[in-house]
Amino acid sequence: MKKTHVLIVDDNLLNLELACDVLELEDFHVTLVDSGEKSITTARQNPPDLILMDLRMPGMSGLDAMRELRKSEITRDIPVIVLTASVMAGEDVRLLAEGFDGFMQKPISPASFADEVRAYLK
Repeated sequence: MKKTHVLIVDDNLLNLELACDVLELEDFHVTLVDSGEKSITTARQNPPDLILMDLRMPGMSGLDAMRELRKSEITRDIPVIVLTASVMAGEDVRLLAEGFDGFMQKPISPASFADEVRAYLK
């Protein structure tokens, strides 16, 4: 059986490692990149089943990266879930209106993270 492929985009190495470790324990195939720019290149070369995207990164923001991913026939239908510590009131509604397919908060809960990710898979 093919493993579910998740691309995680975050400029914080600790966040990347924790999310990766939790998902790999649950038998996901995980690819890690540390910038919005790399997420676009990586997703086009090897399209994942789902992308978890940090919002605030140096260079291209997660929002801009998601918008670029939507422009390509290869990546437009991949669910992009924002994974952010930015949790001001109404932020989730605003980001979903911008085009993200879901909203998850950091820090992640290792106990429920894999199930939360699975819930976004078609």
